[in-house]
Amino acid sequence: MQNKTLTQEILTYAQGIHDYVIQMRRDFHKHPETGFVETRTSGVIADELKRLGLQVQTGIATTGVVGVLEVHGAASTVAFRADMDALPITEENELEFKSQNEGVSHACGHDANMAMLLGAVKLMVQLKDKLKRRVKFIFQPCEEQHPGGAKLMVEQGVLNDVDEIYGLHIEPNIASGTFGLRAGATMAATDRIVITIIGKGGHASTPHLCVDPVVIAAEVILAIQTIHSRKVNPLSPCVISLCQISGGTTFNVIPDKVQIIGTVRTLSKELRYRMPLLIEETIKGITSHNNATYQFEYLKGHPPLNNPQPQVEFLQNRIEELFGNKSVENIDPKMGGEDFSYYLEKIKGAFVFLGSGNLEKGTNQPLHSSRFILDEDVLYMGPALFTSIACIP
Repeated sequence: MQNKTLTQEILTYAQGIHDYVIQMRRDFHKHPETGFVETRTSGVIADELKRLGLQVQTGIATTGVVGVLEVHGAASTVAFRADMDALPITEENELEFKSQNEGVSHACGHDANMAMLLGAVKLMVQLKDKLKRRVKFIFQPCEEQHPGGAKLMVEQGVLNDVDEIYGLHIEPNIASGTFGLRAGATMAATDRIVITIIGKGGHASTPHLCVDPVVIAAEVILAIQTIHSRKVNPLSPCVISLCQISGGTTFNVIPDKVQIIGTVRTLSKELRYRMPLLIEETIKGITSHNNATYQFEYLKGHPPLNNPQPQVEFLQNRIEELFGNKSVENIDPKMGGEDFSYYLEKIKGAFVFLGSGNLEKGTNQPLHSSRFILDEDVLYMGPALFTSIACIP
């Protein structure tokens, strides 16, 4: 537990750098870049870290940046991570700092995540004599794709000298100023499936002489939707969404092939292991019955994100000391994915959400929406939380 004087000092200094965080967030928002091409973004970050007096390493996992703040007498190292990439989405908001890069926008709030982490750097430099841990600031490329930046950064050793790691993400589905936190399975594995149904094409007027992959694909799609309801424990969350289907060239020709592409989301390693077997078993049965063949690919994405209970309790205590007993919401698991899971597979830590949803301000549009806007009034809270963590030995 921190003393009240230090807690108040952290809050006061955090509010003092609020304009800086907003300024940096708007700069990032105006110049978004997609995964592994965040060259301007990483350059701005590296320059800021150097200006603030940190040791800086660039070019990690292509465009990643790491800053280190040495703390005299520190016995451990804590890391904080922000993701840098934007999405290939055209922004539909009319803002002074609207995206200038056509077809690209920070529709997932990574501009805020980066700005808050830079704010944390500035805040910790100001309060360096209060810090109890050496601090590593990780600015990671390409969270939105697989394989993403986290896996590469881990492989390239960014955690080798780190004892704990924490991540923070803006979330419009949580009320502004409230933190969302959960122990255990918090975000899902993000696997992809590619199914090809192979039949025998021919004239649409003689389907009896063909093996129609379109009809078989329809049967496969419907049957796969019964896997969760009939072959999986209903208390085990799972999503199978088949989002793309392609085949055929014209209205009167039965094609030879149809391809189906989708995603599988699971929260447990056990169910994730079973899903390829259950899906292929379904495909095999239907195609065999219809004298067709198939090809099946199950492409593993990010693993499930699991928050350890001790680190969640630690985070909750820090948040409540700073912002009051009603500042933390125990959230349900999310079936979206997050490559922060790679860090948590390696070392202890936790991932937390900062709510920015405010109906009156219009900041409740979902992530990945072309109209996503966030509530900038909460942006001082991230730096305050990170600094509070670094002040605990």
